[in-house]
Order: sequence, then C-alpha cells, then structure tokens
Amino acid sequence: MSSIAQSRRVALYHQAQALFFSAISQRCWHFDESLAVYCTGVASSSLNLLFVKQAGPDLAAGLVAGIDFLERAGSPFCVVVHDELLAPVRDLLVERRWSQGERTTAMVLDLSAHAWPMPRRTDVDIRRTDEHLEDWAGPVESAFEAGEAGAGQYLARHRAAQDSGQPLVHFTLYAQSRPVSSLTLSLAAEVARLDDIGTRPECQGRGYASALIQHALAHAQDQGAGLCVLEASAQGLSIYRKAGFSPLFGYTTFYRE
Repeated sequence: MSSIAQSRRVALYHQAQALFFSAISQRCWHFDESLAVYCTGVASSSLNLLFVKQAGPDLAAGLVAGIDFLERAGSPFCVVVHDELLAPVRDLLVERRWSQGERTTAMVLDLSAHAWPMPRRTDVDIRRTDEHLEDWAGPVESAFEAGEAGAGQYLARHRAAQDSGQPLVHFTLYAQSRPVSSLTLSLAAEVARLDDIGTRPECQGRGYASALIQHALAHAQDQGAGLCVLEASAQGLSIYRKAGFSPLFGYTTFYRE
C-alpha cells in the first residue's frame, strides 16, 4: 500500500469516527486537527472521550483544555491516544495522575475487494431496527459496561440521533424470533463504520455476530461505501480479522486514578 493510500485511509477513519460520535453526543469540541472531544452524557467513561489523533503545535494546551471541557460536563470520561503520540502524551497524563489502560486497534476493510461468504445463513433473521431500538438495545448492553442506567441513557442518545436524521443504521439479528445480536452502522459518502457490536452472553460462539457483520458490510457496499472501519478491543481482533478487517493503527486509553 502506498503512503498516500495509507494516509487517505487514516483520514477516512477519522471522518467516520467523527460522524458516529458527533451523532450520539450532546456536545462536541475540537482543538484544531489534533484533538476531538465527544460528550454523550452517558454514565460510562468509555462513552465520553477525548481523542488525541495527531501532533499539533499546541498539543499540551489542547489536552488540558479538552480535559477541562469534559470535567465541566460532569460525566466520567477517558483519553484515547494514537500510538504515534503515546510517549509524549503519556508523560503529560501520568504527571496528572492518569493511568494507562487497554489498547485498541483501528481496523479497515476494502469493500471493493471483500470476498463475501456464500451461502449466507438461513437460520437467522436480520432486520433493520431503526424504528425498534428496544430490540437493538438488549444485545448492545453487552458491548459496554454502563449498568442499567447507562444502557438506558445510551439508548436515549441513539433515539435522539434517529430523530434528528443522523446517518446511523441499526441492525439486529434474531434467532428463533429473539433479538440476540446487534450493531450500529454509520454511513458517510466514502466510508462506513461499525460500532456497538454485541451479542447476548448466552448466545455467543454461534457465529451470530459474524453473520450480522457481513450483512452490514453488504448494506454499506450497496450504499456506495468503499471502505468500512471499526475500533477493536484485544478480544475482538480475531473476529474482525476473520471478517476481513486489517489493522490500521493503534490507540491506548487512559483513565483517571
């Protein structure tokens, strides 16, 4: 892959990232091109974020300003740092009593070159559930640890995004008429993004998430997206590699001690 192609993919990744988090956030804030803050108001640190995306002339000042913005918002939050900036930003955060947490991986799939599995499963029913978000919400609760209150708040943010016409598509997989796996697909002009991929714990290991991902990818391709991106935890890497995604770069998350 040429450096130009790589830089374009990274730019599209950040575009899709901004689209999704802007859609579900109550407030957003950007400090030049290097930092972005998204505040959903959900009682979960993983859903109120300061992204440190690239180097900038005032990176330290932007970091302090972004943290101050989220502190004033009053919700728990985290700081997510691109690997290339990890060393200098880690020093700044550790000085302020932040602890380094898990590492995640930005991943990308070229939809034009994707090999679609054949045949598709016929023992499940996959539906677009934008108008039935209560079905979508149940499996998604397993995708983050926010508790019952946080799950209700997150559902409310998706309802608000739906009501305001944000380009989010919600898919739910049903097995024996029961909603068991869900995800959210964000759609921009050239790139799509997968989020909220969750399967009920008692239904995991049966290939439901993989079938749902393939359905969402086909929809994204039908809508004209050339790439699809997502952010994977260490536990999800093998699933997404199997689906055709490859690593683009890494993120490290920091939490306040």
